[in-house]
Amino acid sequence: MTEMNKQWILVRRPEGAVKRSDMELRESPVRPLEAGETLVKMLYLAMDPATRGWMAPGGGYTEPLPLGGPVMGVTIGRVVESRNPQMKPGTVVAGVGHWAKYMIAGERQISPVRCGNLGVLSPMDTSHGFDLPMYLHAMGTSGGTGWYGLMEVAGMKAGDKVLVSGAAGSVGSLVTQMARLKGAAKVVGIAGGPAKCAEAVRDYGCDVCIDYKATDDIAAAIAKEFPDGIDVYFDNVGGEILDAAMGNLAKWARIAVCGMISQYNALEAPPGPRNMWNLLVKTARIEGFLVSDYFGTPACEAAYREIGDWIRDGRMVAKVDVRDDFDNVPDVFNQLFSGGNDGRLVVKVPD
Repeated sequence: MTEMNKQWILVRRPEGAVKRSDMELRESPVRPLEAGETLVKMLYLAMDPATRGWMAPGGGYTEPLPLGGPVMGVTIGRVVESRNPQMKPGTVVAGVGHWAKYMIAGERQISPVRCGNLGVLSPMDTSHGFDLPMYLHAMGTSGGTGWYGLMEVAGMKAGDKVLVSGAAGSVGSLVTQMARLKGAAKVVGIAGGPAKCAEAVRDYGCDVCIDYKATDDIAAAIAKEFPDGIDVYFDNVGGEILDAAMGNLAKWARIAVCGMISQYNALEAPPGPRNMWNLLVKTARIEGFLVSDYFGTPACEAAYREIGDWIRDGRMVAKVDVRDDFDNVPDVFNQLFSGGNDGRLVVKVPD
């Protein structure tokens, strides 16, 4: 019997928040494989803010998703059939894949060795023994992003005073804990709403969490917590909060820019930071990064070993919010921007 596929197809460029009408859920038979192709049964889809950028005309840091093609994001799947001699059935693969039940991957879309290239699925090391959704969180892109940005890009060291925006989000919640575990003198988070802020303090190791929704002057709130300035700022949101942090830097401060979720649904480009001069005054630096540049390196593998130990020992909390709601993926995705998720937001693909 021919398997039936369901795919979320991008039919128009979103304006503002993603609307259900921007995508269509289409059903079609899975065609026979051609030479060199691999059939992957998708298992879990990570809901990532970056996917919103990929839907836009500019695409962000990769080519824009083509209209009429499947929406793509970070995924986990299993090879069920292969006409690629380098890929064996049963192999669990991870990377940027389709929001679909099945994906036919050509030779350039799947690699027999682990790699960090955007748009390529590759074998995943599950030897750490966690449930698969964890490999989309602390043992996957979220954990790698947090570690790389905090420890390598920002060069955090023991005794630093650290500020993290999006402190209750999938990356920020890990960064706050990493900073604490690595000896930060003070860790302050920024999140939206009293529940998220309480979670950041209770579960994620923040000394204090600033509620940006309840604060008229975010720069003053930051200054209150860091009278001598911030040593490290891990930025997940951009916009006004980045500007406020840049006005409160210590000497030789480092800013790691992970994402700018405040801008992904913006209809107009926000004004640029007004505090660039402070980088010169404080001899500070700001650097953006992509975790894909880090994947596959020896340092990355060592980072995951330590993260795995922290989770097993109970020293790190890594929440995964798994939704069994594939037929409503657009609605689930939008919860990233409304704060409706509790931990890394993942959609389970139906069997």
